[in-house]
Amino acid sequence: MPLSIENWILAISPVVVLLVGILLLKWKTSRVGSIALLIAVITAYCFFGADVRLVAFANCKGLSLSLYVLLIIWGAIFLFNIADKAGAINVIGQTIRNISNDRLIQCLLLAWCFTSLLQGLAGFGVPVAIVAPIMVAIGFEPLTAVATCLIGHSWAISFGSMGSSYNSIQLVTKIPGEIIGPCMALSFAIPILATGLEVAHIYEGKKGLKKSILPIVSAATTMSLLLWLMNFIGTPQLASLMAAAGGCAIIAIWAYLHRKTKKEIQPKGFFQGNMSFYIASAPYLALIFMSVVTQIPVVKTCLSGYYWGLDYPQTQTALGYIVEGTIGYSKIKFFSHPAPILFLSAFLGYFVYSRYVTSMNPHELFKYAIIKTTQKCIPTSVGISTMVMMALVMSDSGMTNLIAKGVASAFGNYYPLASPFIGNLGTFITGSNTNSNIMFGALQYETAILLGKNAVLMAAAQSVGGSLGVAMAPSTIMMGAANVGMTGKESLILSKTIRYCMLNLIFVGLIVWFLA
Repeated sequence: MPLSIENWILAISPVVVLLVGILLLKWKTSRVGSIALLIAVITAYCFFGADVRLVAFANCKGLSLSLYVLLIIWGAIFLFNIADKAGAINVIGQTIRNISNDRLIQCLLLAWCFTSLLQGLAGFGVPVAIVAPIMVAIGFEPLTAVATCLIGHSWAISFGSMGSSYNSIQLVTKIPGEIIGPCMALSFAIPILATGLEVAHIYEGKKGLKKSILPIVSAATTMSLLLWLMNFIGTPQLASLMAAAGGCAIIAIWAYLHRKTKKEIQPKGFFQGNMSFYIASAPYLALIFMSVVTQIPVVKTCLSGYYWGLDYPQTQTALGYIVEGTIGYSKIKFFSHPAPILFLSAFLGYFVYSRYVTSMNPHELFKYAIIKTTQKCIPTSVGISTMVMMALVMSDSGMTNLIAKGVASAFGNYYPLASPFIGNLGTFITGSNTNSNIMFGALQYETAILLGKNAVLMAAAQSVGGSLGVAMAPSTIMMGAANVGMTGKESLILSKTIRYCMLNLIFVGLIVWFLA
């Protein structure tokens, strides 16, 4: 498809409909996702040379990728419902309260540092799905909880999930890891600081910024140094995990130093039984342990052959846009995908809680978790499925590629300013930084060479932009909304996070433009 204003407008029309439907018309995601999918299919078929076969395969890929994400959502919500009904969430929440009476410090510790630590292990929305409901349980507003978690962990995504997004940008650009890794890590220095400040601003405005500037700067400096160090010594898969752990330690130290002597009155409704913090957090500790074990190289290699995934043939539009065939598309690995680990952790929690919560019938606990999970997940599942299917139709028909080329052409020598926004576009559409890197990584690399710019820097900006873009990706927002009872109110969350996300992307764009 030749690049023209008319064709570019046609290509981006499903995304525009998505934004208008969510932000302006306040439609439910299931409704706006279905309309955007229909527009994408019609546009791909009528204007981009996609035939029925290509559209059908693209939709099937979308369902495969949706299943990958939805299993995580169902698993995370099921785990939370088990823990919540047993009273474990109240115990965990009270323990966090005992670390600090300062609500802002609690917010930074959970939404900025702990979510990022979980991102280093599991990713794919798991940090938001787990931490946001815990924050709500200890008294944070649902909107604040989801928005701070989305913004707070967005810096950790490129090196999160044991380096999955990092590996994807390295593979598509063929840039050696020892070169692109440290470059990406340095590019995250400002976003790490910015996300911490933004979490404080979301919670308490300018007052929050003034109160927390020293803890945030010290934690951000520690995280930035550790992120770079892990890449410098050749362990990028541990970069987000170790950096976030360092941030947790620094914020915990500040919490201890500024801990108020007067104890808060324990809120009504908190569990008062004999459940200790370690018993309460047993399924979450199991989640962390199993996530680490399954990422050990030897274990990962031995278990990598056990997966479920469909094979898709090569497709080509009438205009010549080719999508290579895929074997085992969107693999659900039985021993390392987050969903099996989440469900195993939930069942472990069920058996542990059944022994310690003597006032509750174990069968009632299990029945409650099943019913609540189903009620929360069905509306979210429809919305995510339609949006991901829309993304794959756009990608496989060449629409997404044309959008990126149009942006690159329009900016010319100022292309470095737009580079992180292209990474963000891919994440916004697909909900995944890894997919964004696969879609646009090579394009960014080749465009930089044609314009005489630093190709390594552009590739790094692609992944940094894609990482930060997760904070405004509809599929991730829906995952957080489902867990805190905000299904159908995703527009409120997007309205809250989009301004901070755009600001972060501008920061990165200016830095890249200056360096390039």
